[in-house]
Order: sequence, then C-alpha cells, then structure tokens
Amino acid sequence: MHIILIPGLWLNGDSWRQVARALERAGHRSQPLTLPGMESLEADRSGITLRHHVDAVVAAIDAASPDDGKVVLVGHSAGCAIAYASVDARPDRVAHAVYVGGFPVAGGLTVADEFPVEGSDVPLPDWSQFEPADLAGMDEAALAAFRARAIPSPAQVTLDRQQLSDERRYGVPVTAVCPEYTADMLRSWIEKGMGPVSELAKIAQVTYVDLPTGHWPQLTRPDDLARIIISSSSRQAGWVPVVIDEHGRIEPPDAGDETGTLLAFLDYQRATLEWKCTGVNAAGMRATVAASSMTLGGLLKHMTIVEDIWFSERFAGIERRPPWSAIDWAADPDWEWRSAAEDDPDDLIALWCGAVERARERVHEALARGGLDQLATGLPGDARRVPSLRWIVVHMIEEYARHNGHADLIREAVDGVTGE
Repeated sequence: MHIILIPGLWLNGDSWRQVARALERAGHRSQPLTLPGMESLEADRSGITLRHHVDAVVAAIDAASPDDGKVVLVGHSAGCAIAYASVDARPDRVAHAVYVGGFPVAGGLTVADEFPVEGSDVPLPDWSQFEPADLAGMDEAALAAFRARAIPSPAQVTLDRQQLSDERRYGVPVTAVCPEYTADMLRSWIEKGMGPVSELAKIAQVTYVDLPTGHWPQLTRPDDLARIIISSSSRQAGWVPVVIDEHGRIEPPDAGDETGTLLAFLDYQRATLEWKCTGVNAAGMRATVAASSMTLGGLLKHMTIVEDIWFSERFAGIERRPPWSAIDWAADPDWEWRSAAEDDPDDLIALWCGAVERARERVHEALARGGLDQLATGLPGDARRVPSLRWIVVHMIEEYARHNGHADLIREAVDGVTGE
C-alpha cells in the first residue's frame, strides 16, 4: 500500500517518523507530508491557504504510481479536514481514509478557528489551553520536546472554509481512530447531530477504533497506530492482513514469494534485536553474562557495521562511511564491540536504525533493477568471492538469528525480560 500521512497543526512530516518506520517494516510505502509553510520556523506563511494544503495532498495522490493501486490517506487532527477534502478531489484514487483524533470537516465549516492568531501565524498555545485528556501519554520531557519542534501553522488554513463538491467521497471507507475520546463518545456525538462530526453519518462505511492515549498517538503510541492503519486499510482494500505482534514485529507471510518471504524474515530478526535493546539503560547496554565480553550495546554496534558492510560496501560498491572509515581495523579489530560501552543507548539505536534504512534503500534500488540473482558490485580491488543478493539476505538472517540468541541471554540477565 502507498500510505500518505498528513500532519495536523504545528507539525510537519517528521512527526510521523516512527509511524512511517513501522509501516515501511510491514512492506508498505509511507509518504509523510510537510505541508506548505511548515518547512521551518522561518517559512513564509502569509499567503498559505487551506487550498494550498489540500492541493499539496492531491499532488501527492496524483504522483503515486498506478502500480501501487489506490492510496491510503491518514490525517491527524486538523489534517483530517485536509485529507477529507483530498478524498473529495480524488475519490477514485483513494482506497481508504484514516482519521486520527479529528473529523472529516463538512463543506462551509472552518478547520480549526479556535486558536489565537498572531499575524499570519497560529503558534502552539500554552499547554493550559488543552484538556488533560489531550496531553495524556506525554510527560514534561515529551511536552518540552513537542514545543521545541512545533512550527506555527498558517492562520488562513485554520480560518478558511472547507470546500467540497463530489459526493463520491461518501463511498470511500473510513477508519476513525479515537485517542483522547472513545468510540462510544464519538458515536454519541454523531447521534446527536453535532456539526463537527456530521459528515461521518453520511459515509457508507466507518470503522471506529479506540486507541487510549492523548491527542498525538503518532508520538505516544506510534507502533499501535501503525498497526491500526495497516490492519484497517488491509481489510478495506482487500490486501492480505498483516500481523504485528506485541513487540512491534511484523510476522512474515505464510505464503509469500521468495523475495517477500526472505526480506520479511530479515526484518523480523532486525525487529527482534531492537526489541531486546529497547528500554535498556547505559549500564544494561554494558552488562555481560558469564565469561563472555559480549554486550547488548556491542551487538547493536556490530550489527550496524555488518548492515553497512554487506549492503552498502560489498553489494552496492559504496565507499566505507564514518565512523567506520576512520578506524584502524588492523590495530583494533573489535573496535565496535569495545567502543559501544562509551555510547549513549539512544545514540546506538539511532546509529543502527540509520544503517538498516540504508540497507533497505540498497535492496529496494536493486529489486527495481532485477531480482535476487544480482551479484554484488564490491569495492575496487576486493578479491573476495562475489555473492548474490540472495546470499547476502540469507546470510544477514543467519547473522541476526545467531546474535539474537545472545541478546536473549544478556537481556534476561539485565532485567529479567524473557521471550523467544
């Protein structure tokens, strides 16, 4: 599926980063949008209207490859109104719409005119202006991080009136995700004929899903939100349902083709290592078991360079990148294992995630040219045997599976967490 992610007020496409990552792991193409005027604090928002935001989404729909079929639109909060207007503009190109913490605004209504305007901007208000339910799931650090990343929204976007013209929009199936309110509350508002939710009563097929958290589940419960997007959209569009376990791992397909099955098992093993290393503090990342010097931090850093070596260097022929390129490996062959003890856990995970994303990109580029039979390019002067992409993927599954056994034992010794 091609899934287009539309942010609400004060946020740009980066706010969907964790959700997008989970969607990509499940084999879907995610496209988080940064809408006009939301590129930075310094962006000029004086001439940006609601129509500019809708047109940006419509352009993304039009640019989507027909080979991917119809797109899925996901809108958050005020972004739901933008998503709905985009459904209205392209009802034949949207398979499913997911509205998260917001509603499909009816024609003639404004999108979000309740927030104070300063010139051409609507800045993020003080937290006292929000209900406690809106802020659930966010501690002081999370609220501070939100405010640091917040960008004022264009005032005209919040004040313009919704324009709709094609009633075929009512035939596009919808999932309404209810975070700071419940599905029962939303249904009661619809039954009472309340204006902001009036369009939901006209849509032919609406599924209501509770996701108890605050107003921003893409930040507080991103993996759970991704599961909802995948499962609801898959059912509606007729795709094979994707199973995501309680640790955020995508179950490999029972009857996929060779390429899909191998890549799914590789991602499953990657997700297992991430699970074993998530929530571990610096001391836990340095902990050892019995006589072994192996640590969770060392495992993460080792698999980071292994990802880069096999997919970027040996397969794609890309020169070694920092920090690996600056190391004298002959003098310090176990540098990644040893140096991991000096690294912050979040930095280790971020370093590993970057390598995984690069590896996926190399594989996607290769598969666009052909199949798993393609041979590694290798670096100039590399006299080692030249494996196929198939061999590399299978080897990486083997590498992760072996080290995940180590991670099982270390994590249990750190804090008693077990599983598989």
